[in-house]
Amino acid sequence: MAYEQPKPILRQESYMDLVAAINKLFVGRSNFTHIYQNCLNCKHWNYGDEVCNKYNARPPTEIIIYSCPEYEDNGDIPF
Repeated sequence: MAYEQPKPILRQESYMDLVAAINKLFVGRSNFTHIYQNCLNCKHWNYGDEVCNKYNARPPTEIIIYSCPEYEDNGDIPF
């Protein structure tokens, strides 16, 4: 068995800072403005009723913002 070199892991706070900096670079400079998956760009989201069609319920705020394991990209952001 070959030795596998350990990979560096960013600290959580540093990771979030890096993600924010990358996001700031892209937002406003192209059409690439919605890079995070969330309920609003999931194919299961029902805009009219503000519920998840997969579960027929309104998700908790954290899920709406960060998505869930059942997330499926709708591929077309309507706004």
